[in-house]
Amino acid sequence: MTLFGLVRHGQTDYNLKNLFQGSSDIPLNATGREQAHHALDHVPDVAWDVVVSSPLLRARQTAQIIAEDHDIPLGPTDPRLSEIDWGEAEGRDVEEMEARYPERDFPGAEEPQDVADRGYNALESLEEQFSGKNVLVVAHGTIIRFLVSGIAQRALDSIPNGTLSILTLEGTTWGVEMVAGRREQNILRVASREQNPRFVVEHRHLVPGADRPVVDPHTPDEQPEEKP
Repeated sequence: MTLFGLVRHGQTDYNLKNLFQGSSDIPLNATGREQAHHALDHVPDVAWDVVVSSPLLRARQTAQIIAEDHDIPLGPTDPRLSEIDWGEAEGRDVEEMEARYPERDFPGAEEPQDVADRGYNALESLEEQFSGKNVLVVAHGTIIRFLVSGIAQRALDSIPNGTLSILTLEGTTWGVEMVAGRREQNILRVASREQNPRFVVEHRHLVPGADRPVVDPHTPDEQPEEKP
Protein backbone atom coordinates (compact mmCIF):
# COMPACT_ATOMS: atom_id res chain seq x y z
CA MET A 1 0.00 0.00 0.00
CA THR A 2 1.21 3.50 -0.84
CA LEU A 3 0.30 6.33 1.52
CA PHE A 4 -0.09 9.88 0.22
CA GLY A 5 0.06 12.94 2.45
CA LEU A 6 -1.54 15.80 0.55
CA VAL A 7 -0.34 19.16 1.88
CA ARG A 8 -1.81 22.44 0.72
CA HIS A 9 0.91 25.04 0.15
CA GLY A 10 1.41 27.94 2.56
CA GLN A 11 -0.22 31.33 2.26
CA THR A 12 0.46 33.75 -0.60
CA ASP A 13 -0.46 37.41 -1.00
CA TYR A 14 -3.32 36.30 -3.28
CA ASN A 15 -4.67 34.17 -0.42
CA LEU A 16 -4.25 37.09 1.97
CA LYS A 17 -6.14 39.44 -0.37
CA ASN A 18 -8.83 36.80 -1.08
CA LEU A 19 -8.11 36.62 -4.80
CA PHE A 20 -8.64 33.61 -7.06
CA GLN A 21 -5.16 32.20 -7.63
CA GLY A 22 -5.52 29.00 -9.64
CA SER A 23 -2.85 28.52 -12.28
CA SER A 24 -1.22 31.91 -11.53
CA ASP A 25 2.33 31.37 -10.29
CA ILE A 26 2.48 33.29 -7.01
CA PRO A 27 5.22 32.77 -4.35
CA LEU A 28 4.73 32.24 -0.62
CA ASN A 29 4.59 35.27 1.63
CA ALA A 30 6.15 35.39 5.10
CA THR A 31 3.11 33.75 6.73
CA GLY A 32 3.14 31.02 4.09
CA ARG A 33 6.78 30.22 4.74
CA GLU A 34 6.04 29.96 8.46
CA GLN A 35 3.07 27.66 7.73
CA ALA A 36 5.34 25.43 5.67
CA HIS A 37 7.75 25.12 8.60
CA HIS A 38 4.88 23.94 10.82
CA ALA A 39 2.87 21.87 8.32
CA LEU A 40 3.76 18.56 9.99
CA ASP A 41 3.66 19.73 13.61
CA HIS A 42 0.28 18.28 14.64
CA VAL A 43 -0.23 15.30 12.36
CA PRO A 44 0.46 11.55 12.68
CA ASP A 45 4.13 10.66 13.00
CA VAL A 46 4.84 9.14 9.59
CA ALA A 47 8.28 8.31 8.20
CA TRP A 48 7.96 10.11 4.87
CA ASP A 49 10.13 8.68 2.09
CA VAL A 50 9.91 11.55 -0.39
CA VAL A 51 8.18 14.89 -0.93
CA VAL A 52 6.97 15.83 -4.42
CA SER A 53 4.96 18.81 -5.57
CA SER A 54 3.12 20.78 -8.19
CA PRO A 55 5.55 22.85 -10.25
CA LEU A 56 3.87 26.12 -9.23
CA LEU A 57 6.21 28.21 -7.11
CA ARG A 58 4.11 28.33 -3.93
CA ALA A 59 3.85 24.53 -3.84
CA ARG A 60 7.52 23.94 -4.68
CA GLN A 61 8.68 26.41 -2.03
CA THR A 62 6.50 24.67 0.56
CA ALA A 63 7.91 21.27 -0.47
CA GLN A 64 11.49 22.54 -0.24
CA ILE A 65 10.94 23.92 3.27
CA ILE A 66 9.33 20.68 4.47
CA ALA A 67 12.08 18.58 2.88
CA GLU A 68 14.83 20.63 4.53
CA ASP A 69 13.14 20.82 7.95
CA HIS A 70 12.42 17.09 8.17
CA ASP A 71 15.35 15.67 6.18
CA ILE A 72 13.05 14.16 3.53
CA PRO A 73 14.38 13.64 0.00
CA LEU A 74 12.97 16.22 -2.40
CA GLY A 75 11.43 14.48 -5.39
CA PRO A 76 10.13 15.71 -8.74
CA THR A 77 7.32 18.04 -9.74
CA ASP A 78 4.33 16.94 -11.79
CA PRO A 79 2.24 19.47 -13.76
CA ARG A 80 -0.82 17.26 -13.27
CA LEU A 81 -0.77 18.37 -9.61
CA SER A 82 -1.17 22.04 -10.55
CA GLU A 83 -4.18 23.98 -9.33
CA ILE A 84 -7.38 24.39 -11.32
CA ASP A 85 -7.30 27.14 -13.94
CA TRP A 86 -10.03 29.56 -12.88
CA GLY A 87 -10.23 31.22 -16.31
CA GLU A 88 -11.49 34.80 -16.15
CA ALA A 89 -11.57 34.68 -12.34
CA GLU A 90 -7.77 34.40 -12.02
CA GLY A 91 -6.44 37.31 -9.96
CA ARG A 92 -9.95 38.62 -9.26
CA ASP A 93 -11.65 39.18 -5.90
CA VAL A 94 -13.39 36.02 -4.68
CA GLU A 95 -16.50 37.73 -3.28
CA GLU A 96 -16.94 39.86 -6.40
CA MET A 97 -16.62 36.91 -8.78
CA GLU A 98 -18.84 34.63 -6.68
CA ALA A 99 -21.53 37.33 -6.64
CA ARG A 100 -21.46 37.29 -10.46
CA TYR A 101 -21.07 33.51 -10.76
CA PRO A 102 -22.54 31.87 -7.61
CA GLU A 103 -21.71 28.36 -8.88
CA ARG A 104 -18.15 29.36 -9.83
CA ASP A 105 -18.83 28.56 -13.48
CA PHE A 106 -16.37 31.20 -14.64
CA PRO A 107 -15.78 31.65 -18.37
CA GLY A 108 -12.66 29.79 -19.47
CA ALA A 109 -12.32 27.81 -16.23
CA GLU A 110 -11.08 24.22 -16.25
CA GLU A 111 -13.71 21.54 -15.72
CA PRO A 112 -13.62 20.06 -12.18
CA GLN A 113 -13.73 16.47 -13.45
CA ASP A 114 -10.70 17.15 -15.67
CA VAL A 115 -8.81 18.50 -12.65
CA ALA A 116 -9.68 15.44 -10.57
CA ASP A 117 -8.83 12.99 -13.36
CA ARG A 118 -5.35 14.44 -13.93
CA GLY A 119 -4.79 14.44 -10.18
CA TYR A 120 -5.70 10.77 -9.84
CA ASN A 121 -3.46 10.00 -12.85
CA ALA A 122 -0.59 11.78 -11.11
CA LEU A 123 -1.09 9.84 -7.87
CA GLU A 124 -1.20 6.53 -9.74
CA SER A 125 2.06 7.43 -11.49
CA LEU A 126 3.62 8.26 -8.12
CA GLU A 127 2.35 4.96 -6.72
CA GLU A 128 4.14 3.13 -9.55
CA GLN A 129 7.32 5.14 -8.94
CA PHE A 130 7.25 4.91 -5.13
CA SER A 131 5.27 1.70 -4.56
CA GLY A 132 4.73 0.90 -0.89
CA LYS A 133 6.27 4.21 0.23
CA ASN A 134 4.97 7.18 2.19
CA VAL A 135 4.79 10.09 -0.24
CA LEU A 136 4.17 13.72 0.69
CA VAL A 137 2.49 15.60 -2.13
CA VAL A 138 2.43 19.40 -1.90
CA ALA A 139 -0.34 20.78 -4.07
CA HIS A 140 -3.28 23.18 -3.94
CA GLY A 141 -6.57 23.61 -2.13
CA THR A 142 -9.05 22.94 -4.91
CA ILE A 143 -7.33 19.95 -6.51
CA ILE A 144 -6.79 18.39 -3.07
CA ARG A 145 -10.45 19.02 -2.24
CA PHE A 146 -11.56 17.34 -5.47
CA LEU A 147 -9.27 14.32 -4.99
CA VAL A 148 -10.33 13.75 -1.40
CA SER A 149 -14.05 14.45 -1.95
CA GLY A 150 -14.16 11.88 -4.76
CA ILE A 151 -13.03 9.16 -2.36
CA ALA A 152 -14.90 10.51 0.69
CA GLN A 153 -18.04 10.68 -1.47
CA ARG A 154 -19.06 14.11 -0.25
CA ALA A 155 -18.31 17.74 -0.99
CA LEU A 156 -15.72 19.21 1.36
CA ASP A 157 -15.12 22.62 2.87
CA SER A 158 -12.09 24.63 1.79
CA ILE A 159 -8.74 23.05 2.58
CA PRO A 160 -6.73 25.49 4.76
CA ASN A 161 -3.17 26.45 3.90
CA GLY A 162 -0.48 24.22 5.38
CA THR A 163 -2.81 21.33 6.34
CA LEU A 164 -2.42 17.61 5.69
CA SER A 165 -4.92 15.15 4.19
CA ILE A 166 -4.10 11.43 3.85
CA LEU A 167 -5.06 9.05 1.04
CA THR A 168 -4.01 5.45 0.41
CA LEU A 169 -3.78 3.42 -2.78
CA GLU A 170 -3.29 -0.31 -3.21
CA GLY A 171 -4.02 -1.80 -6.61
CA THR A 172 -7.35 -0.26 -7.54
CA THR A 173 -8.49 0.39 -3.95
CA TRP A 174 -8.43 3.99 -2.71
CA GLY A 175 -8.88 5.13 0.86
CA VAL A 176 -9.12 8.40 2.76
CA GLU A 177 -7.84 8.56 6.36
CA MET A 178 -7.59 12.27 7.10
CA VAL A 179 -9.01 15.54 5.74
CA ALA A 180 -7.17 18.74 6.63
CA GLY A 181 -5.93 17.29 9.92
CA ARG A 182 -9.23 15.60 10.88
CA ARG A 183 -9.79 11.85 10.85
CA GLU A 184 -12.00 10.48 8.09
CA GLN A 185 -12.51 6.90 6.91
CA ASN A 186 -13.74 5.66 3.57
CA ILE A 187 -12.53 2.99 1.12
CA LEU A 188 -13.58 2.59 -2.52
CA ARG A 189 -12.48 0.28 -5.31
CA VAL A 190 -12.52 1.09 -9.02
CA ALA A 191 -12.73 -1.50 -11.78
CA SER A 192 -9.33 -0.70 -13.28
CA ARG A 193 -6.74 2.02 -13.54
CA GLU A 194 -7.97 2.74 -17.03
CA GLN A 195 -11.38 3.73 -15.65
CA ASN A 196 -12.15 7.40 -16.13
CA PRO A 197 -13.50 9.07 -14.20
CA ARG A 198 -12.20 7.14 -11.18
CA PHE A 199 -14.68 9.03 -9.00
CA VAL A 200 -17.25 11.56 -10.11
CA VAL A 201 -16.64 15.14 -9.04
CA GLU A 202 -19.85 17.04 -9.67
CA HIS A 203 -19.88 20.61 -10.90
CA ARG A 204 -21.46 21.73 -7.61
CA HIS A 205 -18.26 20.63 -5.86
CA LEU A 206 -16.63 23.78 -7.24
CA VAL A 207 -18.22 25.55 -4.27
CA PRO A 208 -16.62 24.52 -0.95
CA GLY A 209 -19.02 22.87 1.48
CA ALA A 210 -21.71 22.16 -1.10
CA ASP A 211 -23.00 19.27 1.05
CA ARG A 212 -23.03 21.28 4.26
CA PRO A 213 -26.50 21.11 5.87
CA VAL A 214 -28.55 24.29 5.55
CA VAL A 215 -29.94 25.41 8.89
CA ASP A 216 -33.42 26.91 8.78
CA PRO A 217 -33.27 30.01 10.99
CA HIS A 218 -36.97 29.61 11.76
CA THR A 219 -36.85 26.13 13.27
CA PRO A 220 -38.08 26.00 16.89
CA ASP A 221 -34.61 25.29 18.31
CA GLU A 222 -33.20 28.35 16.57
CA GLN A 223 -35.93 30.87 17.49
CA PRO A 224 -34.97 33.46 20.08
CA GLU A 225 -36.58 33.23 23.48
CA GLU A 226 -39.55 35.55 23.94
CA LYS A 227 -39.08 38.15 26.62
CA PRO A 228 -41.84 38.55 29.20
